[in-house]
Amino acid sequence: MSMPDKLQRPICVAGPGAIGLTLAARLSIAGFPVRLVARGDSLSFIKANGIRLIDREGDHRVQVDVGTATDFGIQDVLFLCPKSHDLPEMAAALQPLIGEHTTIVPVVNGMPWWYFDGVGGQWDGPSIKSVDPNQVLKGLLPSRQVIGTTTIITAERLRVGTARTFNPLQMTIGELDDQQSERLSDLSDILTLAGIAVRIAPRIRDAVWTKVVRNLISNPVTAITGATLRENFGNQYLADISRQMLQEVLPVIAAYGANLEVDPQTILESGRSLGDVKTSMLQDFEQGNRLELASICDAVIELANRRGIEMPVIRAITGIAHFRSVADRAHAA
Repeated sequence: MSMPDKLQRPICVAGPGAIGLTLAARLSIAGFPVRLVARGDSLSFIKANGIRLIDREGDHRVQVDVGTATDFGIQDVLFLCPKSHDLPEMAAALQPLIGEHTTIVPVVNGMPWWYFDGVGGQWDGPSIKSVDPNQVLKGLLPSRQVIGTTTIITAERLRVGTARTFNPLQMTIGELDDQQSERLSDLSDILTLAGIAVRIAPRIRDAVWTKVVRNLISNPVTAITGATLRENFGNQYLADISRQMLQEVLPVIAAYGANLEVDPQTILESGRSLGDVKTSMLQDFEQGNRLELASICDAVIELANRRGIEMPVIRAITGIAHFRSVADRAHAA
């Protein structure tokens, strides 16, 4: 596909949170006619004011075509950018955008619902109940159409329609069966044009575990303590907790035939190097939003239970984070 043709492809970003705004803005800056699915105050505000992204290249204000899923036709590429617990509801609402050839790119934290699909050519593997408790995602988002994705994008949504990020934008992508494909190359080209550093993973599940571990050993700790990433990995007490959590999850990764893409010490050091950045879970906690504990923590514990692996520190930190979560406390009450 020629470059002018790529720039005319129907591309949609669903979810105007920090990551969704960042992606929509970068794609728009690159010249793609981006559609953004939003609702409520976000929909009306962005329709009137556009979106704003503050990043390493400057302060960008762009206009995008914003609406609900029923306002747009079937898309070539659909980026899903909700909180992981909101994905089932979003997937149901986005059905008008999904045709049999739509490439679905879930940019979502934690263990993915598709983790056991595509392995050995089997497309209906076991479900992870913590991630998809009602087992609806495989029907709404066919795994054959999904590109596995992990991101290192430390973005904050400052207010409706506005996001800020000062670290490099990086994404790793891969087919669920770890094969090379034309659509994988096309997606890589699209993201590269948008100024996002892209790597095609030879084993997408290794990339998933690497990202999950980064989140697992920092997000719940920071939600409990209020620490930034620099503090979490720079303070001797918090860093020691994260180190113990990392050691506990390694046997689980091995039990499922996966590997970390970088050594554990590098993960600990890179967290500190990101600076005084608030994790997405800390941002959610401060805003009174539900925490993404199900996909980041509970799913890992579920997988450990299936293999009879004990993780006492991870269980303890997860339990405290659940207690701190406004949503969990309201449910318990």
